[in-house]
Amino acid sequence: MNRIRYLAAGLLCVTGIIHVARLGIPQLDAAFVTTAVIFGVGYLIIGVFLFRNNKTAYYFGAIVPLIGLCGGLVGMLTDFTIWMAFLIAIDAIIALSCFYLIRRKRSAFEASRPN
Repeated sequence: MNRIRYLAAGLLCVTGIIHVARLGIPQLDAAFVTTAVIFGVGYLIIGVFLFRNNKTAYYFGAIVPLIGLCGGLVGMLTDFTIWMAFLIAIDAIIALSCFYLIRRKRSAFEASRPN
């Protein structure tokens, strides 16, 4: 279970750095860059909390990448790029990993409850 948590945390941090790095690209739309940087900072914060095994970060790690995934899919309808497809795939892996961690946590909690 730690491997999956580290996978999700690592991917969140890498994706966060990629999103924040878009700040230096001058030819992109300003609203797009601002949104990407906000998501990047959010990804970095969630990734750090996942490394520290914060249980609330599981939920944010599942929800925030899903929002980014949906936004990326909408963006792919207007302008398809391999880079965006790569980021969407990473967001899907992160979200699935966090949903798995949430499910494992709940099943462990229910197994430990007395009848």
